Amino acid sequence: MNITLTQDAIDQMKERVSFTAEEALFLSHETKGTGCVVNGVSDLIVMKKNELPDVAAFIKTVPEDYTVAIDKRVDWVYDENLIIDYKADKQMFQLKSPNQMLNPRMTFRNELK
Repeated sequence: MNITLTQDAIDQMKERVSFTAEEALFLSHETKGTGCVVNGVSDLIVMKKNELPDVAAFIKTVPEDYTVAIDKRVDWVYDENLIIDYKADKQMFQLKSPNQMLNPRMTFRNELK
């Protein structure tokens, strides 16, 4: 699995948090109340690498100076190639693939302490 961060997404994240080598982006997959794993909602969470949940698995990221992890229990619901983008007109992050839009209004949370 691969994930690409667009320049718009990177610029917006940099406005919200200062990244170091100790941080990672965790692509969570919330399924509570959705009725099915496939209907889960993705969120983008900034956290310390050493605080990632046990279910986190690192995935190949472009650009390489960012680290992204995904919930390995549900990685099968995603396409092989993912893109995290930011749409300024909607002021929202988006999770998509070359084939489909996965979450057009993805929440970005900073959980750094």
